[in-house]
Amino acid sequence: MYIGNATHIKYSFGLARGKNDKIDSERLCAYAFKNADEIKVTPVLNPVFLKLKDMMTSRSRLLEQKNSIKVYLGEMKLSNSKEMQMIIENAHKAALEGLEASINFVEKQIKQIIKENAEIENNYKLLITVPGIGHLTAVYIICCTNNFICKISGKQLSSYAGVAPFGNTSGTSIKGRHKVHKMANKELKKLLHMGAVSAITHYREFKDYYERKVKEGKHQLSAINAVRSKIALRVVAVINNQAPYVDKYKKAA
Repeated sequence: MYIGNATHIKYSFGLARGKNDKIDSERLCAYAFKNADEIKVTPVLNPVFLKLKDMMTSRSRLLEQKNSIKVYLGEMKLSNSKEMQMIIENAHKAALEGLEASINFVEKQIKQIIKENAEIENNYKLLITVPGIGHLTAVYIICCTNNFICKISGKQLSSYAGVAPFGNTSGTSIKGRHKVHKMANKELKKLLHMGAVSAITHYREFKDYYERKVKEGKHQLSAINAVRSKIALRVVAVINNQAPYVDKYKKAA
């Protein structure tokens, strides 16, 4: 079985009008025939990844519900009296506590799943050694890459996360700036952004790299994006080398 990128397959059809099950089947067969030399069999997916993905999705939904209630209570606080606000907050207290307990339960299950699988646990421990990569980011990357079963490169992970800049020039008429593409995994991009901010704050190597980019004339967000891309490259490097991240600044000291 081959699992391909749906967008790539769709654009390969060229100008296509209308669709139904029969036409889609014919187009997919034509795509497989034309690209037979490039298509490779997708490795068997470990069912554990499905459990992890379901748990991560459950956690995200529970967190959204919790934050939604908190935002609502904050908005009501601006217009309600103290007495009325206390009544409303007490009415939502049990719901918030229940959601918090559910989130903690899901996080325990995630850690248990990782602990029970040696290959996942090994890569997880390697990932969290990279500055800016915490527990949730490491688990999410493992889910997105299926524990790096396809041996992706750092550039591919950066592109997938939407932090790799691409040029936009052609001849003498088109001279656009290098920009990231909007086609990306927005959740992974957000996690890498928070990780980059943390790495800039707490790790000298990334702080110096960020400041050097700013001095070169880069916008602050562009400099942060450079750090995000750097983290993605480090993530793939520690997995490919099967060795934890080494802080060169500390090593030199």
